[in-house]
Amino acid sequence: MFWQLIETMETTASRDAQSKSKQPSFLRRYITMFSRKSNLFIVCIMLIVIGLVQQVTAVEMEAGTWTQKADMPTARDNAGFAVVDGKIYVIGGLSSRRERIAVVEEYDPATDTWMTRADMPNPRASHVAAAVDGVIYAIGGWGLGEPDLSTVEAYDLATDTWTTKADMPTARALSDIAVVDGQIYVIGGVAGETVQENRALSTVEAYDPATDTWTKKADMPTARLDLAACVVDGRIYATGGFPLWPEDAAEDALSTVEVYDPATDTWTQAPDMPRARFTHSASVVAGKLYIIGGVGDPAHARGRKGYSTVDVYDLATDTWTTAADYPTASCKFATGVVEGKIYIIGGWYGAGAILSTVEEFDPGLPGDISSVSPAGKLLETWGQIKKEVK
Repeated sequence: MFWQLIETMETTASRDAQSKSKQPSFLRRYITMFSRKSNLFIVCIMLIVIGLVQQVTAVEMEAGTWTQKADMPTARDNAGFAVVDGKIYVIGGLSSRRERIAVVEEYDPATDTWMTRADMPNPRASHVAAAVDGVIYAIGGWGLGEPDLSTVEAYDLATDTWTTKADMPTARALSDIAVVDGQIYVIGGVAGETVQENRALSTVEAYDPATDTWTKKADMPTARLDLAACVVDGRIYATGGFPLWPEDAAEDALSTVEVYDPATDTWTQAPDMPRARFTHSASVVAGKLYIIGGVGDPAHARGRKGYSTVDVYDLATDTWTTAADYPTASCKFATGVVEGKIYIIGGWYGAGAILSTVEEFDPGLPGDISSVSPAGKLLETWGQIKKEVK
């Protein structure tokens, strides 16, 4: 557009020169001076406009690059996951044969390698997991034959062994989890005596690993399942989700963001996400909350193909922006943040495609990096996926 304007001005100037040759000399000097000043003014205005457009574009876009990593040995979705000492643990889930499994696998981003760990005592899927002081806790979900689980199993990385802990008061699946000051918070989910009686929950319960006890906390304002939660500055952000069971009406997906403060046991409202979604992820890097994947509209929900759109919430400005597309557009995946890089592991893509893929996202953000909570799930921003040469 800028160069088209210049060409137009040049053409106009040429026509003016032809017409001015027929005019008196004093008038030609006046017209020439006025024409030059007018053109200069137009050029200045165009440069200012172009600069503003570029500035707005820079604000709306997030930097970063994607890299494909070594596949997870066991393809799965609906797994629990946690990060401990720079390694990501993927626990249980649903296999490609749609069986609940007990398999535990450890990913080391530093070496891009996988290692098998001791299986959980009991298979489970659609559960949550969190780590405190080198111990990973697998909580709730669906097991073999039971509608909902309340059981808690603890994995000690130092001994590669599992033990049983106090049951969660509310049996549930499809909840999310967060850790604040050594306390584990389980939020929302779905529960019922039978699958037909399942209902979305607003229940929040806190587990203290030091005393092996549970405490009821203030209910979340909006009952929901398949939400994504993460921790920022000691507060838990609960994003999106679904208010009904079964998840067969994607028009009802939520864009709601609610914030829980454990210090006061109270909830407040944050700005809604630009897109309603569930089975998505949330993670935090350098004070920004990244929402990725999940489904939210009927077309996506029918095939369970995830959103490629990424929404980014800046806590400093209390605003949302949109980042570049997430390449795989999956949902129901495991994730973790290690040294400022975010990993998407496994998940569901399309009508029945269960993934073993691992993708690393480097947001390229300066300053301190805040790790996602064990409950947090992942992000994506401006960038392109690239495969490493093996």
